[in-house]
Amino acid sequence: MGDNRYKMLPLILLSQIALSIAAPAIQCDLSKIAIAGGAYNLTDGANVGSKVVYTCPKGQYPHPVPSRECLYNGQWSNAKEKSQCRPVQCPRLVMFENGEFYPRKPKYVIGDVLNFECWGGFEMSGPESRTCQENGKWSGIDAKCDDKEGDCPNPGIPPGATKVGTSYKIENKITYECEKGLQMFGSKERICMESKRWSGAEPSCRYWYTFDSPKEVAENFASSLYETAESSNLKEWIQRTIGVTTGGFMNIFIILDASSSLGEDNFKIAKEASEVFIEKMSSFDFSPRYSIISYATEAKAVVELSDDDSIEAYKVIDRLQEFDYSEHGDKQGTNTRGALAKVYAMLSLQNIMFSEASKNSVQYFSHLPSLPFTHLGKHNMGGDPTVEVKRIREILDIKKDSEREDYLDIYVFGLGEEISHNEINDIASKKNSPHVFSMETVDDMKKAFDTMIDNSGTLHMCGLAKDPSENEGVDVKYPWIAKITITRPGSEETCKGSIISKDFILTAAHCFNLDEKLHTISVEVGGKVFKAKDLHRHNKYDPLGKQDKKVEKSFDYDLALIELKTKIEFSSNSRPICLPCTTGTSWALRKLGKSVTCSDHEKEILSSEAVRAMFVAEEEKKKLERKNVLIKLGSKRQACLDDTKKIDKFMDIPDIRDAVTDNFLCTGGIEPQVDPQTCKGDSGGPVIVQYKQRYIQVGVISWGTINSCKGPKRNKGPVPALSRDFHTDLFHMLDWIKEKAYELEFLE
Repeated sequence: MGDNRYKMLPLILLSQIALSIAAPAIQCDLSKIAIAGGAYNLTDGANVGSKVVYTCPKGQYPHPVPSRECLYNGQWSNAKEKSQCRPVQCPRLVMFENGEFYPRKPKYVIGDVLNFECWGGFEMSGPESRTCQENGKWSGIDAKCDDKEGDCPNPGIPPGATKVGTSYKIENKITYECEKGLQMFGSKERICMESKRWSGAEPSCRYWYTFDSPKEVAENFASSLYETAESSNLKEWIQRTIGVTTGGFMNIFIILDASSSLGEDNFKIAKEASEVFIEKMSSFDFSPRYSIISYATEAKAVVELSDDDSIEAYKVIDRLQEFDYSEHGDKQGTNTRGALAKVYAMLSLQNIMFSEASKNSVQYFSHLPSLPFTHLGKHNMGGDPTVEVKRIREILDIKKDSEREDYLDIYVFGLGEEISHNEINDIASKKNSPHVFSMETVDDMKKAFDTMIDNSGTLHMCGLAKDPSENEGVDVKYPWIAKITITRPGSEETCKGSIISKDFILTAAHCFNLDEKLHTISVEVGGKVFKAKDLHRHNKYDPLGKQDKKVEKSFDYDLALIELKTKIEFSSNSRPICLPCTTGTSWALRKLGKSVTCSDHEKEILSSEAVRAMFVAEEEKKKLERKNVLIKLGSKRQACLDDTKKIDKFMDIPDIRDAVTDNFLCTGGIEPQVDPQTCKGDSGGPVIVQYKQRYIQVGVISWGTINSCKGPKRNKGPVPALSRDFHTDLFHMLDWIKEKAYELEFLE
């Protein structure tokens, strides 16, 4: 297999250590499980198989173990030493080359600072000081003193470790060992390669209670994914690192632990985390092929690599959502090797299909092997999972320290205190960027992926939102909504708008006087207030321009853009919404390629005569609510014109189409459903079509035929049957938006 058809391999494993099978005859003594300075929870009282899990105040950890189990002999496991909460420590520095560090102490606790100095002739890389943090890790990276005389740079020595080997010439080897009580992540052995880089991954030594924070995982994991995915279209990078053929794919295996130790609730969160991950990957300019495997005693393929749906991110998410924890039944062991064997089998099949297709000069899969992203703990059946890792490496033609190491990335996420650090470290890839993470809960893993999206800083990620957690406001549910206030002498006007880029808010022109002063306009997004740099009204907006046609006030071309003085910093509560006919919306719709047109977007989004849509109202301060409506198109739109013509103030208009032009979308009425009315304060807000997990704006709220609202509040009584609302159709306004909103990338 000397060709370059395999590139990078994504896996996702999720697992923890399994519980013992309960045998209820004997009970354990509950008086022997107290913890000094902390608290505990029992999973099944004093029964055999019950587990006592300890918790300590912030900055402390349960010693000697995080949990005990009621054994068949009526004794608690690890019962020789009483439990107590002790202060979290960071590993002490055992060795430091070519310099000094201080203070030298037998123990370092939270807040302690280590300082470093290099001897003369040696250059410092890394920080001059590091602080012991609450999770038992030192801040920053390892400090190193280097004289630049080796072929490879000084690899450094992490706190808690010793190193054998001081020569850094090509082919020289160094080895590391952690002090007793510490577990190693990374490579125990590293070799100075011809590229003048060290093989493997930088090691670190950790206590069992040391966890990576969601922020750390997001930063480290995302940096590796960005480098792989975002660069996959750059010809120079392709040739240097991967050798991807045109149209190449990446295979991503997501492997979910469904064993009893993870539990159904955590399995659901793991599925949600995987959905967030897939959403993130779909923002990049390449098309991965997905496989999802759920494993307990047996491994089950939720999505096969060869399935037609495997290349459609949203179809993969749908299949994942449909898969239930109960499908594993009572077979809830932890067969990690079985899951990896599934990966091997799928790659083998893909390899055969590729070879057969090549014989016929037809490309079956234009593909890269996948990038693994895994979360697992200790297996209790099926044998050593590293055996399957070796087989996967063989089918990808990867030999130790060869350049083909770039073709496989296995990321491992270990969850909870009782994972086997050795096992997750052995399975993970050993590369410059971290590939193994230890996290306290599965919820932390989901937070990490949410953070990856929050920090993306890319317009390809338009139209995202998420359900707020206990610590988040409703802004994260509607992060693209802008609240506009115009403060004039003796009055205050409020409107809505939408974030379309870091500089621009899209809203309605009628919200502003024709001589509006910029200092009167303020915009609130994500709890922050921005001032206006400029106000752009559509050049064809003229409220008095149709009085000769009996239209007292025209809302045609009712569109405006507020240009902000300072840029919006995108986050979970401040995101751009998707606009039609932009490249970001092409990604949201999964319509890719140079042949995609604006017409393709319109046919996909406005696909029927009654399109489900929504707007966001604020009837109570700080309480945004979704209001579901139907956009009437085709023959159903005619009813909007007919109902408008029946209303007194529109009866004298000879041609109702002068008031309701083709530039408007219509909602309202009571057929086939009762649509809520728009009210004062809703003006300028987005009319949105939800597509899968993305939100695409198709209109701007402009005007209505009947106002039965009481200010911003909707009347609790029946909606008037003739009530219709009209919204500026963005598909008809794109040339103007394209001219003004220079940040957006529109289809050609």
